[in-house]
Amino acid sequence: MTPQAAVGGGLLGAGAIGVGSAYLAGAFGGLDPSEPARVLLYKDSTLISDYETGSLIGKEYGNYLVSPIGSREEGGVTINNRDWWEWSYKRWQEDSGKRGDDFSDAFKGSDKVSKAFSNDTSKALNKVCEAVYKQEKSKITSTAKLKRDLFKYCSILGEVKTISEAGEVYNDNTKGKDDANSKKFIAVEGNDKFWKVRNDEFYAAEGDKSKSQAKTPSSKFKSDSEKNLNVKDICWEAYKSLKSDSTNYPDTEINKFCVL
Repeated sequence: MTPQAAVGGGLLGAGAIGVGSAYLAGAFGGLDPSEPARVLLYKDSTLISDYETGSLIGKEYGNYLVSPIGSREEGGVTINNRDWWEWSYKRWQEDSGKRGDDFSDAFKGSDKVSKAFSNDTSKALNKVCEAVYKQEKSKITSTAKLKRDLFKYCSILGEVKTISEAGEVYNDNTKGKDDANSKKFIAVEGNDKFWKVRNDEFYAAEGDKSKSQAKTPSSKFKSDSEKNLNVKDICWEAYKSLKSDSTNYPDTEINKFCVL
């Protein structure tokens, strides 16, 4: 079965020759049916204005970050993220027992994260995440642990791993093998939440990650989207393609659709 036939599947092909054990086990970024509903930061009209300028984390990734709010009436609808923060805090507690102090400084230990939710306590997880949202994007691009913790405990994506972080291996002279690419291209397996969200974005009528942004006439992101293929599978084929192939898989489009 080809990866195109298995939409959303995780088949490995000739261009991908090996993966790490955690990758195969789906040990990160998996879907969790127990995850509560939540309001995202960019949907919270009372807070999003705080992130309108500069290159703050909250501005760059507001589509994926959970708003730090509790319960509030807005337009006749009750918005409540408290349940989500309690759910995320339980995951943080579980990880604390397993990982010890293997956290970024912002999330390290009960002296930094002491409870799930609060309107005013800075050590509550929702407030810890809010403080990170207000930092410059460069903080997570230069700090791997902060990036990992931010998306695992503060976002709908869970822990997001790149090719190099997941241990995914590609053949020589392919785009996925390139060192710089492997550090930014999202691995095709184990990132279930990311790829589900990205596929929704890709097939949306508009938006920065919409297939409508595939402008190159010969691009597979354009032609394969007309076949309704999962964007994960298109990215996977792009990773296996030769570095010199700018016709089928333009670098600008891979960097738009296959990175965080």
